[in-house]
Amino acid sequence: MKTKSIMKKLLLFTVVALLGLTATNAQVKLGFGVGYAIPSGDIADITDGGFSGHLELGYGITEDIDVSVFVHGDFLTGADKGLLSYDTVAFGSYMVNGRYYFKKEGFRPYGSLAIGITDIAQIEAATNGTRVAAAARTSNFSFRPALGFKYGILNVNASYLNAGEIGEGDGKATVSDFAFNVGLLFTFGGK
Repeated sequence: MKTKSIMKKLLLFTVVALLGLTATNAQVKLGFGVGYAIPSGDIADITDGGFSGHLELGYGITEDIDVSVFVHGDFLTGADKGLLSYDTVAFGSYMVNGRYYFKKEGFRPYGSLAIGITDIAQIEAATNGTRVAAAARTSNFSFRPALGFKYGILNVNASYLNAGEIGEGDGKATVSDFAFNVGLLFTFGGK
């Protein structure tokens, strides 16, 4: 019993010590950005480029690594294909993002990876005045690698979003895009 008590105290001391070390460098991150999205995959056949935007709230674990909750939305303008005229395709991603900075100060290039869920809205098209549903709304596992840089509060990145597939059978289509975003990323606390 005495050994268990000592082990519990040692574990508690270790946890408190580690929390104390990370708390002295704690950094809260708040960011947002807008940009241009270029469709890729099968969705590129029925859409043109469009708007991309994101919002993130995170925590700087160290000066080099931060983790954030990342909300990302893309709105791709519909295109004409044959007799069909497709509407705008919208999808929203809810992700956890990890970012690693390659430099500690000044111009700070980084790489990041976000994983989560992307909700793709129903895709509709019109032909001769009649509206048809081309694919039902769906949610998929998604991932988003990105490369960028932070300079002061300026945050610039290029990313690739793979949002899985929509549709069924022969109507299946892959949904992905490349986005170029410019935004602001504020850091509160820490050094």
